[in-house]
Amino acid sequence: MTISTQKTKCMTTLKTPLRCKLEVDGNIIQQKMKFKYLGIELSGCGDVEEEVRAQTVRATRVAVCLSDTVWRNKNIKVKTKARIYKAVVRPTMTYTAETRPDTARTRQLLETTEMRVLRRIAGKTLFDREKSENIRRTCGVENINEWVLGRKREWNDHISRMDEERMVRIARDRSPLGRRSLGRPRKQ
Repeated sequence: MTISTQKTKCMTTLKTPLRCKLEVDGNIIQQKMKFKYLGIELSGCGDVEEEVRAQTVRATRVAVCLSDTVWRNKNIKVKTKARIYKAVVRPTMTYTAETRPDTARTRQLLETTEMRVLRRIAGKTLFDREKSENIRRTCGVENINEWVLGRKREWNDHISRMDEERMVRIARDRSPLGRRSLGRPRKQ
């Protein structure tokens, strides 16, 4: 197998940017701080909030496209609209949610976007002062963060069933070799 040095890129994963020189057959591999891979923008510093925000924007765009034809249609039942939401909008919002870390901000972004769509489905506005739980119960949709947590458990069980030689299982189960030095880690 030959490696194309023009197409290959490298990235370091540290909190602070670090330049490294990677060379293959005398050609230097270009280093990127972030790049798109399988539709997701990977960041070297591990910041997921920006990607979750981009996903919620994409999901909102999809929901807005469905607004006039589906959400406002009085002839379609609320349960049917909720099924369309689960099949179209939710997967756009939660792509790769099984493997990324959750923060309070990312959970809030997901829940806010979900409730914006569910209110549209139920025909309610914020001025109606209807609780989110009541709207979820009307639509028959569980909280998106609980749903993501369930997907994470399923993914973890899936990895547990894999052979012990698989790279994904090795990366999850093993810890780095060696010992950390005492004290606070150095800045450089």
